[in-house]
Amino acid sequence: MVMKLNMVDLKGQYDKIREEVNAEIQKVLDTTAFINGPKVKEFAAHLAEYNRVKHVIPCGNGTDALQIALMALGLKPGNEVVVPAFTYVATAEVYSGYGRCGLYFFQRYR
Repeated sequence: MVMKLNMVDLKGQYDKIREEVNAEIQKVLDTTAFINGPKVKEFAAHLAEYNRVKHVIPCGNGTDALQIALMALGLKPGNEVVVPAFTYVATAEVYSGYGRCGLYFFQRYR
């Protein structure tokens, strides 16, 4: 017998705030300001306040976030970037696309 275990009840959480979420999504759709529009700027301001920082950079995905972080480090072509061996392909894609060399870190367990 297989028992289904829900780690998080996203549908239940969504159902509780459905009207609010749908209304906010509709506002974004109505303005078609998907990139750096008013709702993104509002989110960035709230996130900066929550984290007590001056600046945040909202990203569309984790790949963009990794790329921005590597760009901020000022790495040059040929620099080595150590990444975990157990990772998603985007990790390798980001640094290799800029001429960096990836070093995969393998942890041996005893």
